[in-house]
Amino acid sequence: MTNARRLLMTLLAIAAALTLGACGGSRVLTASFDPATPCTADGRMAGAYPELEALLPTTYDGKTPTSVDSGRSCTRAALGTLADAGVKGVRFAGATWSLGSSSGLTIAVFDGAGLDAAKMLDFYAVPARTASHTDTYRTLDITVGGQPAKRLEVLNKDETTNTIVVWPGGADGRVRVLLASDVGDAKVAAALEGFAAP
Repeated sequence: MTNARRLLMTLLAIAAALTLGACGGSRVLTASFDPATPCTADGRMAGAYPELEALLPTTYDGKTPTSVDSGRSCTRAALGTLADAGVKGVRFAGATWSLGSSSGLTIAVFDGAGLDAAKMLDFYAVPARTASHTDTYRTLDITVGGQPAKRLEVLNKDETTNTIVVWPGGADGRVRVLLASDVGDAKVAAALEGFAAP
């Protein structure tokens, strides 16, 4: 798998609520849907949930996002371990910055009944542990904006890296997530400082 392909799939993992992109597959989501209707199919589009999109940062390193959209996931295929943990559906919004052929950053907000940071971490950690391309991974306890957070670091066999940070989003059932692909620790720290709003 090329670095560019892995980056695309990894960034979609946040923005589209899929499993960790580097684990090897993706699905086609509904391109448009009525956000006011009950969730019977997964979907994502710009402006679907403006109240969630409004919680996203508007700039990173002086640049506006490459893309901003929002959507929902309610199928077991999309929810993965969240479904196993009793979460029946999530709404999400994501802002993505493409920073190069193998480098990018996404910040997202997830919202769903019963959702918490620990369940969101498992959503990414479980496929990372079992992916054939994963060389090593580790989970660290950190703080983001004074709140307890978890950081998952994944080193792939081709020496690319993925960093995922999850922390509470300031409301019941809300979680914030940052994902960086080949960005570097200093830039991840700077991004977290800017994205730490509750």
